[in-house]
Amino acid sequence: MKKLNSITRSRLAEPRFLLSAVTVAVLTLANGAAAQEAPIQRVEVTGSSIKRLATENALPLTTYKAEELTNQGLTTMSEVAVALTVAATNEPVGGGGGGTMINMRGLNTNRTLVLLNGRRLANEALGASSVNVDVIPMAAIDRVEVLRDGASALYGTDAIAGVVNFITKKTIKDVTVHASVVQPEQSGGGDQKRVTLVAGKGDLSNDGWNVYTAFSAQRRESLMQKDRPNIWDPAKLAALGGTPFTANTSGGSASPANYTIYRNGRSANITGNPYFASGCVAPGLPQTTVPSTRTNANGGKTCITDPTIYPQLLPENQQVTLFTKGSLAHGDGKVLSVELNLSKSYIDAVSPPQPFGANTDYDRLTASRRPLMITRASKWYPGGSGGVPAVAGLNGEDLALTWSLDELGAATLHDVQTNHRLVVADEGEFKGWDYRVGASYGYSHRDSGFKENFVRTPAVYAGVANGTLNPFGAQDAAGKAYLDSISADGQDFRVADVRHYGVDFNLSRTLMDLPGGALGVAVGGDWHRETYAENATMIGNEVVWRVSGTPGNNPSGQRRVAGMYAELDAPVTKNLNLNFAVRGDHFSDFGSTFNPKASFRYQPLKEVMIRGTVSTGFRAPTLPELYGTPRTLTPSTSSWDDPLLCPSRTPNVAGSGTLTTDPRYAGLGLDAERVCNTRLTTLTGANPDLQPEESKTYTVGFVVEPFKNFYATVDFWKIVMDGTIAQINEDSIFDNLGRYQDLFVRNPDGTLQYITKTRLNMGGLKTQGIDLSLAYSLPTKSWGRFGASIDGTFTDTYEGQNDAGSPWVDSVGRIGALSTGSTSANTYIFKWKHTARVNWNYGPFFAQLTQQYSSSYEDTNALPTQQPGQPFYNVIEPYRVYNLSTTYKVSKNFKVGAGVNNLFDTDPPLSNQRLSSRVVFAQNIAKPIGRAFTVRADYTF
Repeated sequence: MKKLNSITRSRLAEPRFLLSAVTVAVLTLANGAAAQEAPIQRVEVTGSSIKRLATENALPLTTYKAEELTNQGLTTMSEVAVALTVAATNEPVGGGGGGTMINMRGLNTNRTLVLLNGRRLANEALGASSVNVDVIPMAAIDRVEVLRDGASALYGTDAIAGVVNFITKKTIKDVTVHASVVQPEQSGGGDQKRVTLVAGKGDLSNDGWNVYTAFSAQRRESLMQKDRPNIWDPAKLAALGGTPFTANTSGGSASPANYTIYRNGRSANITGNPYFASGCVAPGLPQTTVPSTRTNANGGKTCITDPTIYPQLLPENQQVTLFTKGSLAHGDGKVLSVELNLSKSYIDAVSPPQPFGANTDYDRLTASRRPLMITRASKWYPGGSGGVPAVAGLNGEDLALTWSLDELGAATLHDVQTNHRLVVADEGEFKGWDYRVGASYGYSHRDSGFKENFVRTPAVYAGVANGTLNPFGAQDAAGKAYLDSISADGQDFRVADVRHYGVDFNLSRTLMDLPGGALGVAVGGDWHRETYAENATMIGNEVVWRVSGTPGNNPSGQRRVAGMYAELDAPVTKNLNLNFAVRGDHFSDFGSTFNPKASFRYQPLKEVMIRGTVSTGFRAPTLPELYGTPRTLTPSTSSWDDPLLCPSRTPNVAGSGTLTTDPRYAGLGLDAERVCNTRLTTLTGANPDLQPEESKTYTVGFVVEPFKNFYATVDFWKIVMDGTIAQINEDSIFDNLGRYQDLFVRNPDGTLQYITKTRLNMGGLKTQGIDLSLAYSLPTKSWGRFGASIDGTFTDTYEGQNDAGSPWVDSVGRIGALSTGSTSANTYIFKWKHTARVNWNYGPFFAQLTQQYSSSYEDTNALPTQQPGQPFYNVIEPYRVYNLSTTYKVSKNFKVGAGVNNLFDTDPPLSNQRLSSRVVFAQNIAKPIGRAFTVRADYTF
């Protein structure tokens, strides 16, 4: 058992004894009470295990019905997740990824609990900390319930940010075929197609059984940057301080290759390209390279890959899901059910051709850069027998190259996710008790690999060195054959499995009558085992580019969690209802924890209801955070000056340092290229010494219905976290070198071995705000029913610490301070975010206009020229996008719909984050597709 910190130990005093005492007391009371039958049907809602009238809920719960989602024109689970006002999502853009994750309150995806029919799913395999909602069968969804008050004593206490419960239809008795198309107004990609078949048979009431299946297949085409020139307007990029999409750069990896002259084994800092004079076009090569308009200090003329050709804005995405449910009535009102959910998704991410050379390769074996060299012994040396033009001033010196294999074409990464889930459950009533029991098995598998145009890096180096490969032009027959022989296409570089085994039970009933109604009680428990295993194959040592994980490393871990809970719902008076819950969990690797929850509902008037909750939470580190890849050496995400070997008065500004003149390091042969304004080596990965996170959540609010057809809800919420698990970002390290000096690990001679960036228990986090919901409907005799609603969240505070004891920094309106392995550090905290709707229902016709709004926020602004008061300081302006959706019921069985997404064709705002050859739009609030037309049809047999 792991050693627990003092905060954790104080909470763990005798939790199982206390919980057992509560349970025994409840059961004893129950056995002495007569079973009471509710006069009105009671239902179970997310966040409570006691059935009650739907109007009596004291929890801040929002329910989205399937019809409402359809009326918004939503066709995929990714779109549904984006539409949840309290949530943000993380979708892969321009690269592979784990799919669509839900991030409530900006606390990151591994602090939001996602359920399917009230039970957990297996997490996405590589991150193993968050559920990819794309695996959930939208065709079978009946409603989505979002609990916004944090940790739940029913499902487990790790739901610090909240719970999202996707609930499928109980039974289906007919056959429905659905087809939908989303077609962008601009050509080039981003279009989506979806087909669905839902079929069921049997009637539980009459036949005693029902079986249904929901099958869905969807596809989104890739969208390349070149197909949205309106987004990457050079003037817009220049206004952000980024590099305009021109040749205004000193070069990089290009085809034909650029070179740097080496003399006596050292760079002479003289660059050039043998085809610069001819416009950087070599015979037989695709025309993807243009002359650079910027020269280095020695006047070298180089080329650059045209940055408008290869970058991808959205990857190609294909997915199929199959959900089957069988229900069998038995006994008196009891139902045995079996659920099977299968899904498979494919993401093909296109990137520029594979680069080789001085600042692009990373030799994992020696942890140092290794130049790609060509000598005059090669026939492809400029002026040699291969026909490469001679260059004036070259005298046979060795040349270090930066080469892009444009001849092969764009490189494509392939990501495949497989997800299976089986649930067997039984529910009903026995001797006055409502019961629910179940067993589940979940499996998540992911393969990440090279699909097209990847070759092995060491073999490329060898082929250039021995004269087989021509880095300055098209390959001859021998070169082509050699490239084929060293291909890595079809090879997986990372494979991962996550499995989840669980059993659960719940017993609930009403007891004695209180002045306000019947006392309700529930007891329950669950046990689950989760496993994680990963294989980073050795191909990652050969294709040294964008490969995550440590090649040859096979991390794994497993955990068992057992929990019991008790809940008491007491209608003290007709106006006041109190609810108390307590849960104890035992972790096989962290010991036990005890977490209570209390809520109240007070209704002084028929038109006014006041509610509130308070609870604690406990999130153990995920298995990859603890047992994943322990040591991964990778280049830093940004360029920096080595604080010791390239000191600067402003170490947080790369390029401001100068090469050290300290005589202690004179014999190291240092040059500025190695230690100044360069990518330094960092150590990332798991940390087995992590401690759990703890939290407290508070909510208080009211619901008012002052007149017919109108209601409003206002809920204040506050979340306080301790010991947040995060990966410190490089900006924080270089902003506070004195505090983080111990993170720099050096060799005996003083050279940098690596900067430690493994996950750590850092400081705390405090966030608070208000959720607001308004809705009004106006029925008329002649013109149908009109409606309007708005759901919004105002975030007042989002304060975080880089580590315990460090200053609190408020991040509302800019990048959040909390980062984890499953999401990037760039979590933007909006001051205000809402979804507003107006609709009209006239007979068989329905129309709805939806506005999605997010307030302004400060951009990344990482460069010295992007700070407040500087010319390129950027603020993302408030963003609004409107979607129009209509539906017409042609007949009882046939329904058609049409609409327009992004009605006013609003461009996504550009971010100055990593602006270079790939445009970076604000993907947290917008997509680059532009205006798109939607058409859908449903026919029921």
